[in-house]
Amino acid sequence: MFSIENLIRERSFSPPSRPLEMDPLRENNALQEAQLLDSRVCPLTSVAALLFEMRTALQFKDGNAALLVVRNLHSFNWTSSSMETPFVALTAVSSIPECEDNLFHMRLGFYLEAQLASAGNLTEFYLLDVEEISEAPPDYLDADQDGIYRELPSWSSVCNLLQISSLN
Repeated sequence: MFSIENLIRERSFSPPSRPLEMDPLRENNALQEAQLLDSRVCPLTSVAALLFEMRTALQFKDGNAALLVVRNLHSFNWTSSSMETPFVALTAVSSIPECEDNLFHMRLGFYLEAQLASAGNLTEFYLLDVEEISEAPPDYLDADQDGIYRELPSWSSVCNLLQISSLN
């Protein structure tokens, strides 16, 4: 077991024997209904990381979290509507992976009019099982923000690695 943040830094994990049933790096819309929780961009190392809630994802029956890491980052672009929105998860309505000119591009569209696009030379997807969260995602309407965060995967969450996909 290790923290999610360790996956971003170390990259020395032996891959599980079972392949992904639906690979977000190779198949359109594999991340539908997954919820984007957080993103990090590190200019020093040219790495971007996206943390997902997977208990709501349509294409995955295993795992409650996922991490998408783009290394040798060329671009990272976030756009969203300027209207004020309530505290809710950003739910993926589309995910489009493409390889072009030795660059991997990922375009994600989210409910509430948001889009994220990234490009880099190496991309990894990790399907994870975070141990200390409930079976169901939190109710964003009934709980306070601290209570919601306790029920979500975070960068410091301890997890087990279930499946890996990579492109370089």
